[in-house]
Amino acid sequence: MAHASRNSREQLRAHGGLDIYLNLLEDEAWAVTALDSLAVCLAHDNDHRKVEQALLKKDAIQKKSSRINTAMATNGLTTLLISRLDHQDAIARLNLLKLIKAVYEHHPRPKQLIVENDLPQKLQNLIEERRDGQRSGGQVLVKQMATALLKALHINTVL
Repeated sequence: MAHASRNSREQLRAHGGLDIYLNLLEDEAWAVTALDSLAVCLAHDNDHRKVEQALLKKDAIQKKSSRINTAMATNGLTTLLISRLDHQDAIARLNLLKLIKAVYEHHPRPKQLIVENDLPQKLQNLIEERRDGQRSGGQVLVKQMATALLKALHINTVL
């Protein structure tokens, strides 16, 4: 149903469909299909970003198995997560960074992930970003997480 119309996806979300997909991630037979459906829902998430907020609020994906994180890493969801780093809410950004970290740690080819997504530059932009003409005090945790992830990427590219 996630591959159907926008209205179908909205009805799915309104009636707990995302929770069903998240629970299916734990079932070996349904994990790939559920992940694909979540990726479709996230890709078609509108400006209100309801799907993104639902996934981030529950720490839904990052606490699943390493197999699920590996599937996320290689299934194109990483690009969507990275593209959402421009989110205005600090908590959402922090959760996105946590998801990206989980994906990075389980990626079968982490150097490829780094290069294909220009991840070091995007993290550097987060670290240096200004909000309202000032250094952003409210984004301290985001900057700390981005700095730690950037250091981990640097270690991996050096080795």
